[in-house]
Amino acid sequence: MSSVKALPLLLILTGLAACQPLPQPFQADSRTKATSPLVRPIGETSIFVPPVTGLPAGQGAALADALADALAEKEVAASATARSRLSSTLSVSLEPRGNDTLWRWSESSLDGGRPQTGGRPLGISADRLAVGDAAAQKQAAATMAAAIAARLNESTLTAAQGAEPAPTKLAVRECEGAPGDGNRSLRQAMREILILAGQPPLPDPAGADLVITCKVRVWADGPASERVSIEWALLDAAGSPLGDVKQANRIPKGQLSQAWGNTAHIIAQGGWQGLSQIIESRRRVPPSLPPTKS
Repeated sequence: MSSVKALPLLLILTGLAACQPLPQPFQADSRTKATSPLVRPIGETSIFVPPVTGLPAGQGAALADALADALAEKEVAASATARSRLSSTLSVSLEPRGNDTLWRWSESSLDGGRPQTGGRPLGISADRLAVGDAAAQKQAAATMAAAIAARLNESTLTAAQGAEPAPTKLAVRECEGAPGDGNRSLRQAMREILILAGQPPLPDPAGADLVITCKVRVWADGPASERVSIEWALLDAAGSPLGDVKQANRIPKGQLSQAWGNTAHIIAQGGWQGLSQIIESRRRVPPSLPPTKS
């Protein structure tokens, strides 16, 4: 059984933790985030939403932020404040049309793929959005998010139906032992990363070739700090372990007792880096041949 214990991302973050408390566990401080965008979670930054054009600068930025939140509610990972090298860009523009507003959007990836586009009447006057009407902004963001999510999901489904069957069917079980909402959040974060990696997981582990599990352990390290360890394991269809990835860090006491938020994505990203190495190494090993009879 193979084991991956030291991942570059977490080695860097563990070293920082020994010097000073981290703003969030497994995440560098704000200066590091500005210069190292890949430290940001993939799931959070899969789509970057710049300020909406056709509005005053401040209101355009506010609507972009509201749209990113509304997309997240539709399970489309988006951010109006952070992006990585893997992020695509979702551009939205508004054009007044009497008492209504025509809105257009375009989502283009950095790999040169064909952009997704759309647009339709918004049902809200541009004047209400221009003056920062909070109710109008929330309504507009929800309307846009519903249309964009439907188009993106339709495109993903069509691409999946036309693609070659994936050689390996993966599934992710809910984690065990995490405080707060960690068990659910870590599983969801890993599922999002698998989707972005082109290997969407099955909802039922019973039909999977490989199953990803996760165990979390938290214990006291001092009066104001705790140690956290996360172990991701890769199991075959029969439940036999094929490899594991171990992560650890020191955090302020009680910091993971509620919502994990971005921390779950960062941990899952590091876990998938190791698990994908195990999967790839298995693919390179030729299947054993049955013994020949003499």
